[in-house]
Amino acid sequence: MLRTVIVDDEVPVLNLLRMVLEKTNMVTVEGAYTDPQEALENIKIIKPEALFLDIEMPEMNGLELAERLVEHDPDLMVVFVTGYNQYALEAFNVNALDYLLKPVTPQAIQKCIARLNKLKGINDAARPEESKKRIYCFGDFQVIGENGPVTWVTRKVEELLAYLIVNRNTNLDGWELGGALWPEAEPDRVKANLHTTLFRLRKTIKEEGLPIEILSAKGRNGTYHCTLNHLSCDLLEFEEAVVGSDIISNSNIEKWERISSLYKEDLFLKKDYRWCEAKRAWLRQRYLNMLLHMAGFYEENGHYQKAVQTLLKAAEKEPFDEEIHRSLLYACHHQKNAALMTKLHQEFIQRLAREMSITPQLETTDLYRRLMGIG
Repeated sequence: MLRTVIVDDEVPVLNLLRMVLEKTNMVTVEGAYTDPQEALENIKIIKPEALFLDIEMPEMNGLELAERLVEHDPDLMVVFVTGYNQYALEAFNVNALDYLLKPVTPQAIQKCIARLNKLKGINDAARPEESKKRIYCFGDFQVIGENGPVTWVTRKVEELLAYLIVNRNTNLDGWELGGALWPEAEPDRVKANLHTTLFRLRKTIKEEGLPIEILSAKGRNGTYHCTLNHLSCDLLEFEEAVVGSDIISNSNIEKWERISSLYKEDLFLKKDYRWCEAKRAWLRQRYLNMLLHMAGFYEENGHYQKAVQTLLKAAEKEPFDEEIHRSLLYACHHQKNAALMTKLHQEFIQRLAREMSITPQLETTDLYRRLMGIG
């Protein structure tokens, strides 16, 4: 299905357009925004295929917003939705694919989506090899190139790329880089290993048609700089989202659900990369914070089942965390699911006893008894 985002400063219009789009069963609405600036920041992360955009908005009008987004992603398909037909010519000057006048009818939406899907098919056919290229860093480390999953000449070539991806867009000192990959080798051997491994990595990148650029600068130790040129990567998408100050809301919850789904397992979990332990812990904590904030949002909006499901994911990562467990008890209580609450609490007690030889904190025990109505 076509991945879309809607931007309109009028909430009733925004909700109506969302309902009409979703009823077609031909698109997914991954974000709905009333604030153009918030939309600008989030759309760069969500990377939708199509954008339904109002023109007349305060602070930044739709034409300006479209121009800035198309500059960032030339493949973004823009559809303007407005009550003013005098903007038609200007709209098509910023590469709008369609122009819908309010009030929008289901028939007009159906025609528009059919046109967008047709264009999407043409674009995908024109660059099939690009859509396949991707890097996965959560769990196992996998790079998909022109010929499918990349087979590495040596494990160190693979590890060097992993290190460069984690430290992308940074000038890396040659000794620091070599020392991370060969911590126990002599300095001369580190230098030779780095040069050989880097040569092999560049050769593989070229053979696989990967848009990865590794620059070297001469100096006392040499510096290296890695750039991923519009190459899809789960780690990049995740980091771009969590370093922002975006508050979870109805307008962006779909984005956060998609971002959280990127985190399959911990960073390079199946690889023995000692240098990434601090980064792995940092990402894990960001993921847990994200889940807790999402669960809080679901509870506040009465989506108790989603809150429970989200907290179960957090508990899976931190099975001995009392605070997460207490949040889970509250969510089960709000869902009116006493059976699940009892099951989860008994499992928690057994897990603490078996693995750590301790009992739950008094605060946790008291909360369970109070929620269950035990005197």
